[in-house]
Amino acid sequence: MGSITFTARQQEFQQAEQVAQRQYNELALWRLIWFVGSIFAVWLLHRADQVAATLVVALVGIIGFLWMLKRHTAIRRTRDLNHHLAFVNQDEAARLERKFLRPETGEEFLSPTHSYSGDLDVFGKLSLFRLLNRTHTHEGNRRLADWLLSPAKPETIHFRQQAVAELVPQLDWRQTFEGLAYLNEAVSRPTDRSDGPSLKQWATAKAEPLPVYLNLARFVMPILTAGLLAAWLGGWVSGWAVLGSIAITGALLNLVSERAKLVSEQTADITAALGVFGDLLAHAESVSGKAERFRVIRDTLGSGSQSASERVGQLSDLVQNFNFRRNPYFYLFVGLPVLWDVHYLIRLERWRQEHGPHLEHWFAALAEMESLNSLAGFAYAHPTYIQPDIVETDHLTLEARQVAHPLLVPGKGVANSLAMEGAGETILITGSNMSGKSTFLRTLGANAVLAMAGAVVSAERLVISPVRLFTSMRTQDSLEESTSSFYAELKRLQTLIRLSGEPKESSGLPAPILYFLDEILKGTNSADRHRGAEALIRQLHKTTASGFVSTHDLELGQLTNTDGQPLNFVRNYHFQSDISDGKLLFDYRLRDGICQSFNASQLMRSIGIDMDLADH
Repeated sequence: MGSITFTARQQEFQQAEQVAQRQYNELALWRLIWFVGSIFAVWLLHRADQVAATLVVALVGIIGFLWMLKRHTAIRRTRDLNHHLAFVNQDEAARLERKFLRPETGEEFLSPTHSYSGDLDVFGKLSLFRLLNRTHTHEGNRRLADWLLSPAKPETIHFRQQAVAELVPQLDWRQTFEGLAYLNEAVSRPTDRSDGPSLKQWATAKAEPLPVYLNLARFVMPILTAGLLAAWLGGWVSGWAVLGSIAITGALLNLVSERAKLVSEQTADITAALGVFGDLLAHAESVSGKAERFRVIRDTLGSGSQSASERVGQLSDLVQNFNFRRNPYFYLFVGLPVLWDVHYLIRLERWRQEHGPHLEHWFAALAEMESLNSLAGFAYAHPTYIQPDIVETDHLTLEARQVAHPLLVPGKGVANSLAMEGAGETILITGSNMSGKSTFLRTLGANAVLAMAGAVVSAERLVISPVRLFTSMRTQDSLEESTSSFYAELKRLQTLIRLSGEPKESSGLPAPILYFLDEILKGTNSADRHRGAEALIRQLHKTTASGFVSTHDLELGQLTNTDGQPLNFVRNYHFQSDISDGKLLFDYRLRDGICQSFNASQLMRSIGIDMDLADH
């Protein structure tokens, strides 16, 4: 159903784009005809010495041309918006097949020391970030990445879920929000760059009002220069008087030249995007719904006598006009005689003093709205996914019913169910190669990441308490740090021990650890691997941490206490493979108990190793 909807909308917007393009072309022709006709009419009337008529026709010609120009701009905007809305729907349809048309992967937010992002495909070419991301501003990208990297508190998750539920049916509003952002790619640039001047640096800098005499001179000197120019044209004063006046204005501009240059650099990169930011803020202000996050966003953007979109619109006009100074011809013939820099530095300073401290909050509210829109777009595209239940308990709770990996095409993956309750519990997953152990661990981990971010999950039911996720699954050697993969894994496990080292009896602890350890201690011999894994499991049992360990070591599933009884804090599950007509078959179903069949020998035979020689 989702793919059909997106395809139909794509075609609808493509048709609207074509209509707008025809209107654009027709108006361009009429503009040319109007321009040529007006010039010709003025020329004819001028030759006939019809002065009054000439002036009237010239005025009507200019007004008509400007109206056509404004109308042309509006049609172009409509055309471009429909073009981008068609792409938005094309992108949505592609995501359902886990294909991505947008280039953003979020890899700039990836940290090798993060507790789970590298192992659970949070960022990358096929990642949770890419699946969810419908943000376009730099702040929006970063906000969504932070949500995936930092599990939220239950109250925050509830507020996000509430907002997402109200946004899901607002398909037109959501896609228009995205389409507007595409109107200018500059919205994706940082407004708080650390490697150079930025808009936020300018907005939050200490107030520096210009001297009073410059505020007076910006009115006096242009009038004086214009008067002297008129007097020179009338032959009443020497041209030197005009040049002297211009020289004085040049000296006054020189007093603010460094400041004008800095402000221009801080605002020039974002000038083109400010208009689009204004549109995005206005659209965010119009969101309907009673969700708490919407109320906060509306309050942030709508406080005061003017809305944030109106104030940013004013800033857009000021910055755009101010940066006309970057054109040397404009600066020479207009900027210099009228003290352009002084006029706009004063007006920009007034705007900054009144609204500058709020600019960061407006962009933050916009980033929040974009991130909520991303979660809502993901939920709409996956109607079979459900909102997880976040329960506040004093111990770890996890109940996953028919949970599948969200990065697999819906309906293509095999779903499994499992529950975990209490502290210090370890679930051992055994199974043959390629049977699904690692994928299952990532399935649980990826859905836990989505749940803690406030997104829907790929399951029939998911109940989870606040947890801190930790993984050790893809440890690799590093030539730069001269570390082997085994030592890299030891460093990860050292971090796990440190994070989960608080005893169960402690009070006021942070959320318990939910860990996922794949092929634990695989880089050492079997005896040391078994002893090390057993010691780690027993040690983690004394903490609030619980989690999953996949292994080929069957003896780990047979751990006993001093009385010879099986450990009650270790539970065994497995995936198995079958052989039919010499072929390995996998059903990827999770089963109780320890795996009894392995396929390594069959795999080695399949590549040509004569396993019978090992028996001699």
